[in-house]
Amino acid sequence: MKKGFTLVELLVSIAIFGLIAMLMFGTIDNLRKQLTFYQNKEAQIVHKNRILSLLRSDFDRPKTLKIIRSSENAYDTILIDGSNRSLYGMNDPYVVWMILKKTQSLVRLESSGPITLPIPPESLYQIHSDTIGNECEIFRVYDSNQSRLVYLKFFDNAPFVVQTSK
Repeated sequence: MKKGFTLVELLVSIAIFGLIAMLMFGTIDNLRKQLTFYQNKEAQIVHKNRILSLLRSDFDRPKTLKIIRSSENAYDTILIDGSNRSLYGMNDPYVVWMILKKTQSLVRLESSGPITLPIPPESLYQIHSDTIGNECEIFRVYDSNQSRLVYLKFFDNAPFVVQTSK
């Protein structure tokens, strides 16, 4: 009697191995898709938390805060002296939150000195700018006697609402 496998046994084992490999590759592909999905969700959550943190720290008890209302749009421009947070290591920075009309981008400007609008060309290199988000629909700040409410809405996203002390 011979000791070995017949051709039929080898073909059956190769077919079974192929089916198992195909199922494993499908499972691995699904895991990759889930990983990509959750990495995108995590990036969105981190971005939203960064925006909320910036809003809270900038609007919570600055030295001075001036609101410039835009009559044509639902946008405010905010001039802050003495923010509680600097992204660039400055003490009591001057901060401006504004919307760029062309792209509807919410931008945060930061400088160690006062920022005047429009920005003179010689001051451009002294001001740091960060784009906070694009397609901004509403950016309003509401003041009461004791608190301040910041309302921010980007296209196709839930609004951000932050309440801070004055």
